[in-house]
Amino acid sequence: MPLAQTVKLSAKASPLEDVVLRRPQPLSSLGTTDPELYQVYEYWQSRRREGLLPRRKDIDVLQLKPVLGHTHLVDVSAQDPAEYRFRLYGSKVRLDRFRNYTNSKVGDYPSEPYRNALIEDYSSVVWTGTPLYQHIVARLQSIPYSYSRLLLPLAEDGRKVNMLVVCTRDRVYPDFSA
Repeated sequence: MPLAQTVKLSAKASPLEDVVLRRPQPLSSLGTTDPELYQVYEYWQSRRREGLLPRRKDIDVLQLKPVLGHTHLVDVSAQDPAEYRFRLYGSKVRLDRFRNYTNSKVGDYPSEPYRNALIEDYSSVVWTGTPLYQHIVARLQSIPYSYSRLLLPLAEDGRKVNMLVVCTRDRVYPDFSA
């Protein structure tokens, strides 16, 4: 099952244009490449019951301590992915000079390339019900960003995803840049 991952970078991209590049990674690499995200993934796995997805109430945010401040909770119950809403936005996330997007809709994100990437990635996890681990580099308003991201689905009924836990870690990728 292919994951929706697009990399659209024009050879003529201006240094002033926003650019977002995402590189999917196998979940099996988390343990060696991203120990903090691996701890969160293992916690999420431990909260699954009988193979079903965990519910929001099954997740104790204090157990996400390795990535507290770098975690979002995204309500993905809307039919239109642009209407997905950040219920909590990590206070240590550097994007847009630490702007807080809590209670904002994904569709209101100011950068079109970044907004489109969020919609694509979040929708992929909603549709498949499977976690997604990525390396991401971006240039937004001429500022470079580089981080890893883990998206974990939650479902009140164990099947239909209605919330995502999104955890990030600032990282540098010498072989990957925007």
